[in-house]
Amino acid sequence: MSTQSIHENASNQGTQHTRQHNSRETLLAGAEYTDAYTDLQWCRRQPMGNWAIRTTGFVMRKAFRRGCSSITFDYPSFELAMQSLEPDTLVVLAPTHRSLMDFIVCSYLCFSHPELKISIPYIAADLQIGGLPFLGWFLKQTYAFYLKRGQGKPDPELNQKIRQLVSDQQTLEIFIEGTRSRARQCMPPKRGLLRALQNTGVPCALLPISINYDRLPEERALNKELQGGPKPLMRLRPLLKWCAELVKGEVSIGRVHLVCGDPVLLKKDSDVHAVSRAVMGQLQKNYVVSTFHLRAFLHHYPLPGYDLETLTQAIQDRGGTVIESPFTQGSEVDRLTEYTFRNQWLHFFFPDFQAFAAEHPIVEHHLQANCFAPDATDTSDLQYADRADALLLQTLFAPLDHAYTRIIEVAKAHEGLPFANARTFVAHHPECFLPWIEEALQHLTASQVLVKSDDEQGFVWGPQWHHRADLYGGCLWEQAPVTKAR
Repeated sequence: MSTQSIHENASNQGTQHTRQHNSRETLLAGAEYTDAYTDLQWCRRQPMGNWAIRTTGFVMRKAFRRGCSSITFDYPSFELAMQSLEPDTLVVLAPTHRSLMDFIVCSYLCFSHPELKISIPYIAADLQIGGLPFLGWFLKQTYAFYLKRGQGKPDPELNQKIRQLVSDQQTLEIFIEGTRSRARQCMPPKRGLLRALQNTGVPCALLPISINYDRLPEERALNKELQGGPKPLMRLRPLLKWCAELVKGEVSIGRVHLVCGDPVLLKKDSDVHAVSRAVMGQLQKNYVVSTFHLRAFLHHYPLPGYDLETLTQAIQDRGGTVIESPFTQGSEVDRLTEYTFRNQWLHFFFPDFQAFAAEHPIVEHHLQANCFAPDATDTSDLQYADRADALLLQTLFAPLDHAYTRIIEVAKAHEGLPFANARTFVAHHPECFLPWIEEALQHLTASQVLVKSDDEQGFVWGPQWHHRADLYGGCLWEQAPVTKAR
């Protein structure tokens, strides 16, 4: 069946499905979404879902209308992914994890668009959520099942649950990054659930789904963590307060957009490590950039030679997609939040970064830790840079350079680092960006420039301090000649 005929069948409800006739941005929910039915009629007409799922659909349709300008999805990407699978293939949704709203969005898509032939998934959720009064029970009715994270060993109860769901040919949903990414960067994949799936002996297809937000619903709370605050425990009252704010229209997150990558097959003899990297590569490749993210960057860094149009073109030239946002004022975004926005599109400039400072250890380590797409550092077609290109790269990666420089400066002053971890460091040096401090500290200790002190309360100079400290603590851009950029 063609994309057009599928859309015609799906629009029997009278739904305005496409945004400006662009099937790559099919409307799913939000203030811009309209159809001929009341919310109650709509949720009762859907062919899939029990009472709890229909109740959730009813509530979230209202909440999305008040909190989002639009939720859209790339219809052809989902259609092509499903068409590429053999009949009766076990489907496992593997979305990015940036917000608690991620748990709802994929199920809402499957509930709203049964013609995609993706049944409503059983979702692997953290046991903390399962322990919340009433909510843990209710979410279980909407197909959530709970797991303990960070055990580092097989969980017999979880394995039994996975085997049961697989035996019943149920669609599953797992978050391969484990916890939410507070700063929007792609996280190293966790492989426990993949091994549990593999141990069933049943092949499955992982559908990588990139969920892209203008603004994250929990942005304020996540920023407190990025400033060195502790990770709060999951509690019912703050969660209900946030849900109430969303329903009342006090949370405005702009656009949300979903894209499905190429399916990744997991078989009995698959290399789980390679499979997890392939899923992360698809998620990173299909990150979508909002014009709001770019406006925020240009507000803080008004670079000569770059405006919204030229920066959009630069990203598109590198294979990225830029979507229009209803938010037009980048001035409302603070610098820390802009750093997180930047992680939506920084990876498109990885080839330029590699060519710019080819063999510098900071660059090598950063790409190894953060680049998941196999061809994302291909520099074969890059041309020599002009001054504007070089300045853009320096600006994009300056927070990473600053993280190393600041750590080395503090370590020099104290003959070591008087902080036990990256969070404490950032709490004392709030101009630093926590993810890059964490990355720099991990790299400096792995390189033995710094080592943990005997009392584990800080760091001291390591065996390589006198040989390599200046390399990491000097300005990256002064040490690396400008060679190439696109």
